Amino acid sequence: GRDEYYRFHEFIANWDSHYAELGAALVIATVAVALRSARRAWLWHGCFLVGLAMSASGAILVERLPTQAPVRICNELGLLRLDPCLLTYQFEEALEFLGVWLALVAMLGHFSEALPKPARYIRRFLLLSPLLWAVLILRPTPVSYLEYRFLSESARLQFQSEVEIEAYRVEQEADAVSLHLFWTAGRRDEPELGFSLRLIDQVSGESIASRDQIVRRRAWSFGFERRNRYVERLIVDLPAAAPRGRALWILLTHWQTVEETYLTQKVLSSDLHLLDDSQIVMGEFVLPSRSAGWSAFPLAAFDNGFALESVDMPDQATSGENLQVRFTWRAEVAGREDYVQFLHFGHEASGEWRVYDQQPLGPRLPTRLWYAGLADSETWGVPLPADLAPGRYQVFTGLYRTRDKERLPARAAAGGAFADARVPLGSLIIE
Repeated sequence: GRDEYYRFHEFIANWDSHYAELGAALVIATVAVALRSARRAWLWHGCFLVGLAMSASGAILVERLPTQAPVRICNELGLLRLDPCLLTYQFEEALEFLGVWLALVAMLGHFSEALPKPARYIRRFLLLSPLLWAVLILRPTPVSYLEYRFLSESARLQFQSEVEIEAYRVEQEADAVSLHLFWTAGRRDEPELGFSLRLIDQVSGESIASRDQIVRRRAWSFGFERRNRYVERLIVDLPAAAPRGRALWILLTHWQTVEETYLTQKVLSSDLHLLDDSQIVMGEFVLPSRSAGWSAFPLAAFDNGFALESVDMPDQATSGENLQVRFTWRAEVAGREDYVQFLHFGHEASGEWRVYDQQPLGPRLPTRLWYAGLADSETWGVPLPADLAPGRYQVFTGLYRTRDKERLPARAAAGGAFADARVPLGSLIIE
């Protein structure tokens, strides 16, 4: 019952396999005990096994039918007329509860035979146990409180529907992204509410995956508080074709149903970044690309753990055209802030300088999202002005922090520091 209320199993990978393994162990243990028991106890062992089978049929087998091949029973079922059709997954819960009831009956039968005349305190405990279980199921879960208090990020999000989000936590796994929301509502009799979670590409705006979920109002605070507090968990599975090496946003929207119409609720106030008046950026992440090992002799190693592995640049170019320069970067550690890469062209004859700046891997992967083990390349199309003086240019590159414009010190493979934190890339002849 507690698992049904909080849906813990939905946040465990391959939960049905774990349940099946536990069920198989129970079956084997029950059969082993039954073979060593008196024949009169076989009734309770059989009752337990039947109940276990019914519960598993509803929880695992029937639950999967809607997404694979729903079984439809229409028109008539013997003397029973069905209008409209009956879908098999509609009696999933009935099978689960009936199976659990049979298993409990079996346990009570065993208990009655083992102790036919229990003491008074045991009888009182049996009478009180349903109430104790109800309190245990419905009381605020300490896990949710600890998660809210110590593991979540505070937030101040208020929607048009009077729903407020007080805290949240984002978890990224290899094949899914989950968002834990701690939210409040003024009334329990509000219209049906829901949240939508979307993963989109920051540059193209393409939707990678999404999840729409009607809230089930799983409370985690006591009812005498001024507002009702709830916890909601949304999980979005990552498709196999999800892009790697690209910055992805985690977007949240809130909606409610009015006369079977889904109405997106506007954000009235927020301390988080908004894409528009209804989409909140709850976080960002990147799926790592599969890369080769780290090179022992990069072109330049920076003090923050980044390294410029190589640069592919032509020896000459023509003014008025785009200069194609390919940079290959690696990272030993995860990035924590934004850096910009500069490209300087110094004319040897006149001393004139041209400057071109952009993010090392472009907007698709800012350095704040670089991860340990990154190995990626980006080709820059550097526009050369038509009035660029011909001649030989010395080319330099490097990184500077966005927040204070300070250049990041860099060293050569031999260990010597580059002057002015600029990495020399050689010369370029402009025709």
